[in-house]
Amino acid sequence: MFMNRLNFKMPVRWFLLALIVLQVGCRSHKDLTYLKDLEGQSITASRSVSYYQHKIKSNDNLYVSIISTNPELDEIYNPATAGNARTNSGTNAWSTAPGQFVFGYMVDVEGNITLPTFGKIHLTGLTIPEAEKEIESKARQYLKDVAVKVRLLNYKVTVLGEVLNPGVYYNYNSVFTIFDAISMANGAKNTGALNNVLLIREKGNSIQTYKLNLNNSDLLTSQGFNILPNDVIVVQPAAFKNFELRLPIYTVVLSSITTFLLVLNFLQGK
Repeated sequence: MFMNRLNFKMPVRWFLLALIVLQVGCRSHKDLTYLKDLEGQSITASRSVSYYQHKIKSNDNLYVSIISTNPELDEIYNPATAGNARTNSGTNAWSTAPGQFVFGYMVDVEGNITLPTFGKIHLTGLTIPEAEKEIESKARQYLKDVAVKVRLLNYKVTVLGEVLNPGVYYNYNSVFTIFDAISMANGAKNTGALNNVLLIREKGNSIQTYKLNLNNSDLLTSQGFNILPNDVIVVQPAAFKNFELRLPIYTVVLSSITTFLLVLNFLQGK
């Protein structure tokens, strides 16, 4: 009688053990929730990082568009709209990295870009809006009605680690955040540690690193919330990544052991 009870309890113990192991291995949904401390409430975050404006430097690649009443000039400065910047497949050359390199204006070591008709214009140290005004001022020496648009073509970020599509992504908006960058990579995997995201940033001749916690609203006021050109973002793996990867194997093994003990218990009961 005692052996029968013991044999009956053995599969139950294995089953309970399997549940415990699965419970330990499974991560809470809060670990996978962005800004989880904001659930059900609203806050006003005082930003410690002001609105970022890139200052042009040597080797920056700039998109320059000049629209005027002069059709010939428009064709020179707006090849995409004029039909001169189309690839063989018919797509706009500005949408490709090689096209941007060919049609962009590179800032030389002296801080100048050279524009047809207008010659050299010094732009280093200027923000994008300031560069637009500088080019417009130069263009008005030759033309009356001019509208200038400048964009930074080499505003790129590298996203690595536990994201669905790691790679290099380009930004053309004035505001670019850590959430924008991770969204470009189609989001973090379930195996990613949202509370342990590494940000690597160039600052002059040095490298700065930041540890970001995407679970916490303190992120909104951190130095790493706004993403700058050439930043590298690494979503680190969660502590249970190896367990989660092997979970299907553990499940099969535990299921097999439980089945075996149930069968053994049944045979011994006969």
